[in-house]
Amino acid sequence: MKAPWESVIKKIILVTDFTDASRDASYHAIMQAQTYKAELKALFVFEPRTLGVSEKNYLPPEHFISKEDPEKTRQRGRDSLKELADSFDMKVETIFAEGIAGREIVRITSDLKTDLIVLGAQSYAGWNRYVSVPGSVAEYVVKYASCAVLSVRQGDLSRNYFSSKTENHSQKKIFAGALH
Repeated sequence: MKAPWESVIKKIILVTDFTDASRDASYHAIMQAQTYKAELKALFVFEPRTLGVSEKNYLPPEHFISKEDPEKTRQRGRDSLKELADSFDMKVETIFAEGIAGREIVRITSDLKTDLIVLGAQSYAGWNRYVSVPGSVAEYVVKYASCAVLSVRQGDLSRNYFSSKTENHSQKKIFAGALH
């Protein structure tokens, strides 16, 4: 006989941008998928704009901070996403998308009839809270998603999990420099 919660959450999407907050979210996504015996997918949205600039302040491609070829950056994102999925002790399908992160996450998770979105949220303190980040991706997803959202603040929860799994060195490498 199935436990009541097993039928509630069947599909979980882990949203990653390869930051420490995403790493912590991956811990929660794995635990939720194992608890609910749910399908887990990892989603990365490549945004072809300058990092840290809101969409209303969008800069055209010639203003990118990085001089790296955008196609190489895209491929590194795809490769990092696959490495991340391969580092988990379970089957994880990957989804690579391109566009404005919040909108793409909401669209994709709705199209896939996702039951739970798990994503990391950066904490901004002081002046940065008001000037650098006019609206975070996590905030947008929480507001507009058609399913439950687990927004995980950056902390050290994942360190215990991953170190107990011999600190999967490929995963450590993924989060340390995936898109730098």
